Amino acid sequence: MNVIQIQPELFLFIGKTYQSNSTIFLNSDEALLVDALGSRSDAEELRSFVEQDLKKEVRFIISTHYFSDHIAAIKSFPRACVIAHENYLETFNSEQYRTDEEASHFVEPHLLVSDSLKIKWGTFTLNTSHNPGHTNSTLAIDVPEANLLFVGDTLVGNIVYLKYSTPDRFVTALDNLKQKSADRRLLSSHGNVRSTDAIGNAQSYLARLGGRVGEVGFNESLLNIQLDDVLPAGVEPTSFERIFHQRNLETVLERRLFER
Repeated sequence: MNVIQIQPELFLFIGKTYQSNSTIFLNSDEALLVDALGSRSDAEELRSFVEQDLKKEVRFIISTHYFSDHIAAIKSFPRACVIAHENYLETFNSEQYRTDEEASHFVEPHLLVSDSLKIKWGTFTLNTSHNPGHTNSTLAIDVPEANLLFVGDTLVGNIVYLKYSTPDRFVTALDNLKQKSADRRLLSSHGNVRSTDAIGNAQSYLARLGGRVGEVGFNESLLNIQLDDVLPAGVEPTSFERIFHQRNLETVLERRLFER
């Protein structure tokens, strides 16, 4: 595990599985989590850290989106109230590429959000809003006291992942995040805190990819569009971005995305 103290009363726990994370907001003897990791082993380490090291009880868990790689630890805190968007089940049932263990992470949430929800938790305000880009249940969370903007998996590194959505939805979702991003740091559901510059990079990726698809057309040569050619200048692709870019190309061809 990797535990980072972002500021007093605020910790980021990054699991080994997929680097899925959970953010821990403290309030007296209690804790609120945003997202809940990707494996049982990571979930047990999180439970131990919160209950034994921090000596806190988890009261609430907010799910940014209901894919199995972000809900593993819910069962580790059976007394916690689980908050998710009302489209949580549609998201969970649409998920591909998951193991039997990951499918078993499912727990019914207790409180459903349709549009927005504001939670005052100790010194923090969590402004939660529906932002369907990556999935139809994705929530964005703006926490001004921590200068943090939670985006779920609306961003995969510096790109978007089109498997479960459409370009138009991502345009709107990224615009929404851009409007909230001033003076914020960005936290997606995998990895560490980073710059909100990634939002602009993803917008550029989406626009450039659409342009290249228009040039190439819907044929097998579309699958040869290189990630380096559709990222902004100076942004170096990572190995996992290349994986999801290739899946994007397959999805674009299969569903004829960006078709005018």
